[in-house]
Amino acid sequence: MIDLNDVCGLPIQFDNDNSTFVLSQDLDCEGEYKVRLSEIVPVLLNKYLKYPEIVYTHRKNITIRGVDYEGVSYDLIHIPFGLLGIEYMKTHVYYSDEVPGKYDCIVEVLQGELTAIMQKNQDKEDEWQFDTGVEDLSIIVLRKGHKLAIPTGYFYTFVNTGSVPLIISKVSAINKKSTIDYNILKREKGLACYIISKNAKIETVANPKYKVSTKLKATGIGTFIDKKSQDESQKQIFKTKDPLAKMLSKVRSFVL
Repeated sequence: MIDLNDVCGLPIQFDNDNSTFVLSQDLDCEGEYKVRLSEIVPVLLNKYLKYPEIVYTHRKNITIRGVDYEGVSYDLIHIPFGLLGIEYMKTHVYYSDEVPGKYDCIVEVLQGELTAIMQKNQDKEDEWQFDTGVEDLSIIVLRKGHKLAIPTGYFYTFVNTGSVPLIISKVSAINKKSTIDYNILKREKGLACYIISKNAKIETVANPKYKVSTKLKATGIGTFIDKKSQDESQKQIFKTKDPLAKMLSKVRSFVL
């Protein structure tokens, strides 16, 4: 049993043997959602996988009983370590329409190593344009205690590139559905890159359906924040040492 209280700020444990979160009696939860392999096949490199049947677990809207969270949802996501074929274990692809100055969600790593892929596509010049252009592509590596705010207008996914189970907390607007209809990516069959294991090493490979001008190179969260220096809200969230569960009153104005 792993005690997450010190890192997440709530009386929560993780049962590693059964891959489940154990919540204190003082906490309420909307429910636990186990994401099946069949649900994310449209964005996998290998469309013919049969195992594992369950890819990751999502605990939604965890609250302290009697406390008003004022329109935000605090979630926990567990992504086992391992592979989906040659790809590292990952979540659904998420997206929300762009709203200036707002974030789709804010995440914090509670255990393990997270590689987040954030992708903003270009508008197509005309209906005959074949390749999908990518305006911005960021591949960011986060470790325990690191936080990242995902802007609106970006497609994104979370990948476990570590050797232990990945546990992250996620704050977003309550009852907000950001998992996309995969028909949007039917031609592209996923995002602009895949993170795979090659010769027991982590490698990023391009999806040929996209036209990407930037290098497919992962960067640390510190380097990413420095590059996005114009985004003061991102820097403020990253530098705050308090766990996300203790920051909800501060960050609720940031999320859509």
